[in-house]
Amino acid sequence: MTEATPHIAPELDLDLGEQLRAFIDGGGQGAWRAVARGGGAAVIRCTLRWPAEGRTGLVARLTLRSAGDLDGLGDDACEPGDLCLTLLAHGDFARVVEQRSGDYYLPEALTGLALAAAFPSISGPGLDLYRRAKCQEFACEILERAATLSLTPNASSAGLSMAEMERLIEARRVIMSRFDEKLTLDVISRACGLNRAKLTQGFRDVFGQTVAECLAEQRLLKAAADLRSTSRPVSTIGYGAGYLNNASFARAFAKRFGIPPTTYRRAGGAPLALAA
Repeated sequence: MTEATPHIAPELDLDLGEQLRAFIDGGGQGAWRAVARGGGAAVIRCTLRWPAEGRTGLVARLTLRSAGDLDGLGDDACEPGDLCLTLLAHGDFARVVEQRSGDYYLPEALTGLALAAAFPSISGPGLDLYRRAKCQEFACEILERAATLSLTPNASSAGLSMAEMERLIEARRVIMSRFDEKLTLDVISRACGLNRAKLTQGFRDVFGQTVAECLAEQRLLKAAADLRSTSRPVSTIGYGAGYLNNASFARAFAKRFGIPPTTYRRAGGAPLALAA
C-alpha cells in the first residue's frame, strides 16, 4: 500500500519557552537557519520523507548540530514535500545537543510526535497549545535520550543495519552497567546479540574506541569516584579497576585524568572537571 504525501502547511514558528523554539515546514524553506545563525542556537532537526509512488516506508532522520556546524545541515537535506521539524536550543539544552552532535535514527514513537505536531488531530482555540505541547514532548524525549546516550547513531558507513546499531548501543550499556564484572568479548557479544566481528568493528567505527578502551574508561571513572569518596588504599582501588599492580594503575589513571591517583585524592578530585 502506497503512503500518500500529506499536505504540509506554510512554515510555522512556535515559541516553546526561554530556551527552545520550533519551526515546522514542508522542506526547502529554512527560515529557521537565519534565526539560528543570529542567535547562536544549537539545532535538533527531524526530517520525514514520504516514499515515491508505488513504494512504502516513511523515511525518518534526526540530526543534532552545534551552533558552529550549521553548514552540515544543507538545504538539500530537506526537499520540498518533506516534513521538517526544527528545534533551536539555547542554554543547557544547547549544551546537551552540542555534546551529541551527529546523525541518528528516529524511533517510531518520536516520529509519531513530529507528525502529531505537524498534522494535529484537533482544531479550534486549543490548536496552538496542542502543537506546542507535542513539540515540547518531542524536545524532552530527544534531550533525555541524548543525555543518556540512548539515541541510535545512523552510521551507514559502519555497515550495520538499524537493528544491529541498536544492539551495539546495548553493548555499550552492558559495559557501562556491568564494568565491575569479568566482561569478555564473548560475554558482551552474547548479552547484546551481536557477533564479535561486528561488535569490535562497530565500536571502532561508531564510538571511536575499542571495546577494551570503553571498559577501561568506565573502570577508571569508578576508581576516580572511589578515590574521592572512600579511604580505601589506592592499591585496592586499582586492583578493583582491573590493574594488578600500582604502577600500571597509576600510569593509566594519569593518562586519563592528568595526575596520579594519590595526587588526585589529595586534591579531592578537583582536577576531574579539567581532565574529563
